[in-house]
Amino acid sequence: MLVGLIGGMFRPRWFLWAALVAGEMLMLAMPMITPLAVIIACTGFLAYLDTWSGAIATGMLLISTTFGVEPSSGRLLVATLQNLAFYCFPLLTGLLLHMMRQRDHDSYLLRRQQEREDTARSLHDTISNDLAYLILRIDHAETNGMPAGEQEYRRQLRELRAAADRAMTHTHAVIDSLETRPARQPQSEPSEAQDGTPAPIPAGDLVSAQQGELQSLIDDEETRLESLGFTGDNLLGELRQPLPPDRMRLLTGLLAELYANIAKHADPAEWYAISISFDANDIRISVSDTGTEHDEKLGLGSGLDRYRTIIETAGGGFAIRTEQRHWQLDVCIPSRP
Repeated sequence: MLVGLIGGMFRPRWFLWAALVAGEMLMLAMPMITPLAVIIACTGFLAYLDTWSGAIATGMLLISTTFGVEPSSGRLLVATLQNLAFYCFPLLTGLLLHMMRQRDHDSYLLRRQQEREDTARSLHDTISNDLAYLILRIDHAETNGMPAGEQEYRRQLRELRAAADRAMTHTHAVIDSLETRPARQPQSEPSEAQDGTPAPIPAGDLVSAQQGELQSLIDDEETRLESLGFTGDNLLGELRQPLPPDRMRLLTGLLAELYANIAKHADPAEWYAISISFDANDIRISVSDTGTEHDEKLGLGSGLDRYRTIIETAGGGFAIRTEQRHWQLDVCIPSRP
């Protein structure tokens, strides 16, 4: 029994059975507290390791306790019921701990999967789109030839360098997010107090800040499309109430992805249109463009699929319609989780 307990520290699935059998044999020879405690502990630990092992160990324990009791005596039923009530406790305890461990393991796997999905979406929405924009700008410059003036030439170089700098900044951000630094405490945002409690922001100021952030994003993306020869309409409705932070991140990420898709897949000679409107319960986005005849397939085609999954999981709508070269997207996002 001692050898089984010592070996169980290294190979519990093998040696605990030896300790269990030896303890039961010792209990049959001379009932004592020590072997009883050992076999109860072994039964509970085997149940924690594996459900079937715990059930078999409990069955062996119940059978061994009926030895020495006359089958015809009335004590057999009473002893069996008492032992069943007593020896099922380690089985139930082990099974409960096993379920808790399995739940924690499943939660860990779910968090890891969520982190991988977030990392993949971040890589696609930032680095991939910035590099695609660089490729498109280089192709556009090669098609149109060198600019006539030095000032225009320097301006285009600055734009290309800014795009490359954004891609490098996003690369560093992704690398930093992948590194595990449990000891590092996140720095508080400017809107947070020193004790970690977010400073209250008036609703009107938050609406104005979010409206300005969306308008700035649209202006930047429109400028990038114009540098590639695109012309279109960009309509942003009036935001009447502040959006939750997760909805704001979803909206800005989706808009950046839509503009990047126009740059990669739409025809610069045709008109495009993007409309964002807000009502009491929903955010509505409509996109219309014309696909190019020679799509270079700069992306994997998975960006919108990720957003479709997120939006439909949140209870929204995501509908794409195509007719020859015309492409239409209608999105409805609930304003509140």
